Amino acid sequence: MFERLGEGFGPVLKQFREARRVSQSKLAARAGFDHSYVSRLESGARTPTRDAVEQLSQALGLERVQQDELLAAAGFLPQEVSSLLSGEPEITEILSLLQNKDVPEAYRESMRQVLRLVAEQAKLVLKNEGGQPIIAA
Repeated sequence: MFERLGEGFGPVLKQFREARRVSQSKLAARAGFDHSYVSRLESGARTPTRDAVEQLSQALGLERVQQDELLAAAGFLPQEVSSLLSGEPEITEILSLLQNKDVPEAYRESMRQVLRLVAEQAKLVLKNEGGQPIIAA
């Protein structure tokens, strides 16, 4: 899931539209937009609002995960944050446990500390020869 995120909003919208064999004009009409707006979105000349992304998703008949993918491609948090982690079942399970109030707070805090340590270790591994981290903290 979400393999297309690095492509940007325009290409992701275009892929969803073409997969459904819908023209830009037809999509624009269904979503209540001008044809030129959809064209500018796909070319990257315009940036959509969250409402516009949701209207386009509905006009395309996208499933929830696909809607979330389109939202994320536009730079918005998806409706279901866990859908961002759909390819990482272990992380999804940890997130669920961290949000579960039946798990004692002391245990959840211990899990957070372990995760911080794992993240710090990974950052150390990713340092290049010059000592600069490859990823931002």
